[in-house]
Amino acid sequence: MSTAATPDPPSRPEFNAAEKQYLTHGGPYKADVTVIDTGTGPMVVKDFAPRAWWRRLIGRLEISRECRAYDYLGPLPFFPRFYGCIDRDALVVEKIEGGALARSPDRAERRDDYLAQIRSALARLAELGFLHLDARNNKNLLLTPDGRVVFIDIAGSYWVRPGGLAYRLLRPLIELYYEANLIKWETILHPDGDPRKGKSKPPRYLNGFYDLRTAWKRLRDQKSDIKA
Repeated sequence: MSTAATPDPPSRPEFNAAEKQYLTHGGPYKADVTVIDTGTGPMVVKDFAPRAWWRRLIGRLEISRECRAYDYLGPLPFFPRFYGCIDRDALVVEKIEGGALARSPDRAERRDDYLAQIRSALARLAELGFLHLDARNNKNLLLTPDGRVVFIDIAGSYWVRPGGLAYRLLRPLIELYYEANLIKWETILHPDGDPRKGKSKPPRYLNGFYDLRTAWKRLRDQKSDIKA
């Protein structure tokens, strides 16, 4: 993670005047995601301002929650740096150089390293009581040129502060969910390619339930081994 000073987010007029590279055109319902550079280096902007008024209202809730998530987590090496908000419609984060981990050409050779980074990151999030609900998405884990795995898009997240009853109740569920995430990434980074390719797929959305069942069995066996 860069140790350089965190740049201030641009103002709305500065953002509007900046040349934009679109990563995602949000269409009528989602935010536009663009890369801009106002002189302090490239940064990524998630912006709901072009949407209809009613979608902007919902978008403001999403932006507010994502900003609070970054504030709660603080600087972590496996997340982009958070630069702040342009206004209630848009937030700004560090531009991560690199591409999707799932498409990395060396994902098989460096599988153990990447899985270790993912496991370490998820373990830290579990300690913080933070549930990243979109960590299964292939697009949300990036790989930098120096081999660092970075998680993005924490709009879908939930967290409870460690120490309380809610944390003690939620922590096992977070660990189960993250173990299922890791199982999916073990499959994606399989040395011989995705072992599910060419086989009949289960009904949509059921892969996640299968992974949760496997994760539950794995965690149960690990606890049994510890007791033994």
